[in-house]
Amino acid sequence: MDIEEIKFFDVIIDLRSRKEFEKDLEFYKLIGVKNAINIDFFDAPKQISDFDKSKSYLLVCESGTLSEIIQNIMKSKGFQKVSNLENGMSGLKKKFKKHNMI
Repeated sequence: MDIEEIKFFDVIIDLRSRKEFEKDLEFYKLIGVKNAINIDFFDAPKQISDFDKSKSYLLVCESGTLSEIIQNIMKSKGFQKVSNLENGMSGLKKKFKKHNMI
C-alpha cells in the first residue's frame, strides 16, 4: 500500500499501545495522515459497535498480524470497507526509508 492509498481511508485505527502511537505521530504527519486514532488492540473488539459502517477503515499494528485479527472481526460484524496495513507500521517505515522519505 502506498502513501496515496493510505490518505483515502476515512479513519486509520492504530491498534498499538498509546506510547507506540504517540511515538509515531510525527511519522503520520510526515506522510500526510491526519485521521489516525489510537485504540488499544484489546479494547477494539468492544468499541467496534460504535464505528460507522459507511466509513472506510485502515487498521494498523506493528507487523500486520493483530490488525488482521481486528479486520476479520469487523468484517464478521458487517463492515465492508476495512483493510489491514500488510506488514504493519514497521513495514511501512521500511518502505519509506528505502525511498529516503524519512
